[in-house]
Amino acid sequence: MKYLICYDICDHKRLTRVAKQLERMGIRVQYSFFNVELDDEMLDKLMQILLGLIDPKEDKIYVYPLCTDCRKKVIIDGTGALLDLNTFIIL
Repeated sequence: MKYLICYDICDHKRLTRVAKQLERMGIRVQYSFFNVELDDEMLDKLMQILLGLIDPKEDKIYVYPLCTDCRKKVIIDGTGALLDLNTFIIL
């Protein structure tokens, strides 16, 4: 399943750790927005990691599932492009 994950992190150190973790898992599309493709098990593992990095009293993480039909309805203006995570090979 593909997801859009975004965050609002108050502390710069925590923000950096969350961003680095998400960069390992997906593609940054904005400063605090990432496209990732994960199965249920990997999503659970990622959420455990992220919850260990944030302060739940101050920070927020949003995970939006993007089904195939929903991705077809995405509107992008300007220089943006809808990235297909399957076309990338991570070495």
